[in-house]
Amino acid sequence: MNFPLPPRRGRLLTGLLAGLCVLGNVTAADATPRGTLNVDRDLVRTGTRSQLTWQIEYPAPVTSVIDILTPNIIKPKKDLKMRVRVLGASFQETATKFLPVEVMWSRNNSSFTRIFYGLQTGVNPSSVVLDTTVKAGDTINFGGRGWRSGAWLPLYRTNTATPNLVMLKNGDRVPSTVPALNGSSIESFLKPYMNTSTKTVKIGDRDLILLMELGQTNTSSSGFDLQDLVVLVTFE
Repeated sequence: MNFPLPPRRGRLLTGLLAGLCVLGNVTAADATPRGTLNVDRDLVRTGTRSQLTWQIEYPAPVTSVIDILTPNIIKPKKDLKMRVRVLGASFQETATKFLPVEVMWSRNNSSFTRIFYGLQTGVNPSSVVLDTTVKAGDTINFGGRGWRSGAWLPLYRTNTATPNLVMLKNGDRVPSTVPALNGSSIESFLKPYMNTSTKTVKIGDRDLILLMELGQTNTSSSGFDLQDLVVLVTFE
């Protein structure tokens, strides 16, 4: 969009435009539009006009760069950087005793490889547990499971249909089994990623969030809340 700038005295816009020429790089967790602002001259004299040209790029949904195949298999449409973070691992034996969890991934139907093992007390949401490049046409899968009573429980995977693992993108409706409207029940690590007024997911437009229930299989149980393990996958 072009429009004339009203005449004004003095040296032009160099200092002003230094802060405006680039509207900023958008992080994966930012849904703000980005773009550039260009001016056709460095100096505006009295009685002259300058032209400003805007170019604005609005964020596209994650499905613009990946396909999500049934049930939740990720297939990039182009080469991408992929980063994975564990947001929470609230798998517990009692109210005060956490149990170990494991996050795994697989590329192109290879064996699943561990990328995280630990307790909720050892989770750092800012820490990247997998930083890699995925190629166009790759098939990417993730899985999670918990350790209890001296054995691993089932591995819930994105390439297997199961209510125990849900993959969501920005704006998706939160499953009713997640207590998104109950501040006393929703885990603190999950709250920043939920819009409790609209009951939708609030993440970046290049993000996916995985919610996993590791200890229950009965979806009617009060303990089935999909908060035992939460993983964030970002594409750049």
